[in-house]
Amino acid sequence: MRTIPLPPLVPRLSLSDREGQRREAGRGPVQRRSLPLPKVPQLPRRDVVFGMAVLDRSGRIADKAIMESLGWKPGLRVKFAIREGLIVVAADETGSRALDERCHVLLPMRVRRACRIDGTPRVVLAALPGRQRLIVHPPALLGQLTLAVHTAALGGEL
Repeated sequence: MRTIPLPPLVPRLSLSDREGQRREAGRGPVQRRSLPLPKVPQLPRRDVVFGMAVLDRSGRIADKAIMESLGWKPGLRVKFAIREGLIVVAADETGSRALDERCHVLLPMRVRRACRIDGTPRVVLAALPGRQRLIVHPPALLGQLTLAVHTAALGGEL
């Protein structure tokens, strides 16, 4: 059986090719422009621990990493406030609810209704250990909070 030689898949590079120059037909070497560098996002804040949880039918939030970052233990009493459309959960001896045996927070129905939380949605959590606060971002508010960033990322059109 006779083998037929095939041309190489990758052409040989000259020294000028390796140094970042390219040749155009009949014009000699052309200097390439470097690609623009992407904007590097800022590092996440170290004073906030973010998480995500699915509320169960009774409004229970379960996120082990969030609770560990706050140092909250079962039986701790908490109170609830709604600020700027967010649910703020704070440790308070006179709080209306206590964390259950697995350290889950149970959002009262009145709080869920006030923030338009229906069914079993996913919520974004932000724990602020230094302030002993847990902030729950309802889905309805997330759309508003991210609208400007998403519009900019898509070149002004959403």
